[in-house]
Amino acid sequence: QLRETSAEIVAVIDHLLDHHADRDIATILNARGYVSGTGQPFQRGIVQHIRHGHHLRSRYERLRARGLLTRDEMADRLKVSAATVKIWGRHGLLPRHRCNDKDECLYEPPGPHAPMKMQGRPLSDRRQPVLSDQTNEVQYEA
Repeated sequence: QLRETSAEIVAVIDHLLDHHADRDIATILNARGYVSGTGQPFQRGIVQHIRHGHHLRSRYERLRARGLLTRDEMADRLKVSAATVKIWGRHGLLPRHRCNDKDECLYEPPGPHAPMKMQGRPLSDRRQPVLSDQTNEVQYEA
């Protein structure tokens, strides 16, 4: 029950939401020896219930407030497909953060050295293009 959840547990959940989704929070709470207000081990649904009942922002909402982008938004910005964004994220070319229990991710906004399509070049060999001041030709950083 909501009224049986201690303020300490609500505060711990609120803090953990900055870095974890509900399922992981339940695992962490159980590992730390916490139990729910009814004396049960935590499960994802209990964490969700507490989060909703205490109006705590979800992991997704917190990341969006920090300016992280959805896969489609990132694809629009980089002029590539959503599938390419997912692949680049998986290979570490785009910093991403898991935002929910479905393992969906949000992406950090691309900076000046965002990846670009380089067909035929392995992802592991990607280097950022740099415009040479002297020749005005595109070169690649080592």
